[in-house]
Amino acid sequence: MGSILNQIKKDSFKNGSKVQSADSAKLEGILNKMFYLDKNIEEETKFVRTVMTRGLESQERVGLHASAIIDKGDKSFCVRQQVLSLLFKQLQGEQLPVNTMRIFEEGNAIHEKWQRLLIRAGYAKSQTLDRTRFDDEYKMSFTPDIVCRIPEFYDGAMVGEIKSMNSFSFKKQSEHASGKKQLYLYMYELIKQAKLKGTWNGKDYLKGFVLMDSKNDQEFKVCVYDYDEDIVSPYVDRLEEIKYRYDKFIKEGKMVKRCNGCTSPDCKLAEKCFMKDACWNVGMGRIRI
Repeated sequence: MGSILNQIKKDSFKNGSKVQSADSAKLEGILNKMFYLDKNIEEETKFVRTVMTRGLESQERVGLHASAIIDKGDKSFCVRQQVLSLLFKQLQGEQLPVNTMRIFEEGNAIHEKWQRLLIRAGYAKSQTLDRTRFDDEYKMSFTPDIVCRIPEFYDGAMVGEIKSMNSFSFKKQSEHASGKKQLYLYMYELIKQAKLKGTWNGKDYLKGFVLMDSKNDQEFKVCVYDYDEDIVSPYVDRLEEIKYRYDKFIKEGKMVKRCNGCTSPDCKLAEKCFMKDACWNVGMGRIRI
């Protein structure tokens, strides 16, 4: 039976059709119904205003972000880069080309569409969507796209990530790899924070989903996941090492060595590194934050 199911899945990926879990199909059905609801003008407008004005005091990227923890494989992940980001200003990058800006703007619109629909359905509130949170232990910020409650699907709060994709990638991929990693790290963080506050009920954030939206034709699919400590543990290990190396620098002034292959400020690895100036003490140098 297992080999038959595997062959069905393999064939479905070739022709672009979907093989879903019962959970994914059920959640998709619930989300589809949101499109028939009347707009909640007051709450949706409040959300849009909140998102557009959030962080206006500074657009500068500072500190450790969850995306950096899951962004690279073990060979290319640089602990030194992340420790430096907790201490010094980072390069903000050059102005992006207009085609990239158009893609980002379209992605923002797709995020807003789903977030407004969740508000419209009463599954989420403006303060639970796209809100940046902070882990004091690891000095890390993280921003889940969605924290919601859909009682007809799951008896607890869920975490959700929205990923816009072109139609080719949408049909080819059965799941979104980086979105899945983000989701598990966010589930871990939200459970951790709820436990620290004494508000965790044993159900919240144990289930989450990645919503993939095909921006060419507005098709979408959902992958539902149950929390798994084994999946998130490599990223927690990274956070623990960053914390250890940061404390060692603060107490002893000893900085972790550069990653293998980073041999000069002009090498390929350094050219792509947002902490290059602080790492090699070039350019703007080491400006404490």
